[in-house]
Amino acid sequence: MNDISKKIFFAGDFIGETGPGVANRILRSGFKGRNDIWYSDSQGKILRVLEMITKIAFSENICFCSFSKINEIGIKIAKLLKKKTFYIMHGYVKYENRINCIENNNYVLEEYILRNINKVFCVSQKFMDFMKEAEPEYKEKFDFNYNAIDHSIISEIVHMNQAVKSKNRIVSVGGGMRRKNNLSICRAIDILNREKALNLEYIVIGQPHNDKEEICRYSFVTYYDLLPRHKVLEIFASSYLYIQNSSFETFGLAVIEAFAAGCNLLVSDNVGALSLFNTRNDNDVIFDTNDIDEIATKLYNILLNSNAERLRSGFDINQLDPKVCASSLMTKIMDYQSTINQ
Repeated sequence: MNDISKKIFFAGDFIGETGPGVANRILRSGFKGRNDIWYSDSQGKILRVLEMITKIAFSENICFCSFSKINEIGIKIAKLLKKKTFYIMHGYVKYENRINCIENNNYVLEEYILRNINKVFCVSQKFMDFMKEAEPEYKEKFDFNYNAIDHSIISEIVHMNQAVKSKNRIVSVGGGMRRKNNLSICRAIDILNREKALNLEYIVIGQPHNDKEEICRYSFVTYYDLLPRHKVLEIFASSYLYIQNSSFETFGLAVIEAFAAGCNLLVSDNVGALSLFNTRNDNDVIFDTNDIDEIATKLYNILLNSNAERLRSGFDINQLDPKVCASSLMTKIMDYQSTINQ
């Protein structure tokens, strides 16, 4: 597919250290060697707009892979030029803002995207099922394609640091964001430290949001607002247990990265990546993110009974290979195009 008119343009963030930026870079690596794909490479608002206009004009399919105001411009141009449009949906702003107690009008842009895009790829099957219920008007548009992970980078960092797991070290990302419920984990750890004298330490990484101040009141907490990704992976490599206690988590890239770095896992039932762990059981899953007793009981059980090896035996890693994810996405885009052109 060397004809310039057949090109696919992936418009979005391929630089940032947020989840979507990292996920987009890894997905891009899965397309390595192809000359029929363009990406957003320009920096600065004016250059990005000019780049978007040019690349949309000379592409047949446009895939927006980040949530950005520039998407509205891109979608309008694509509609004017009768291009097929796709959206990789990493999050659901309207719902997440409600959980996080955030007030803004970003949901207006999100509604515009859902209303005008041809096809939406959620980053997990669980997320897709959720969106079909949450936005029934657009349910026929929803499909899913898993985020990819780069095991080689994680393995290299773990090997370079030769990390020794600290049995008392627990880690979570998401900082003080309300929907991550890291404060509930603090309360559970506090119970275990007081009642069982475990001397557990808890590392929390992420922006302050609502709960940082209260999280940091616990003496066993070490809090980082922002760390380079390689530093986060180093912490994962030295930690015994990773906990993701989210009320809503479309995929959960950090869960997979921590697991790849050798962590045991305790993950809420709301995490999209959970369905990839075929040997999980109820002791690995938090069903009520606010139930401190449930969290404490399951946390303590994992301290006594490591679950990493069992989870690894049933982990569907092939679905997260960058080449597999890229190929799957490309096939779905081409299949949609073929259906429309019939």
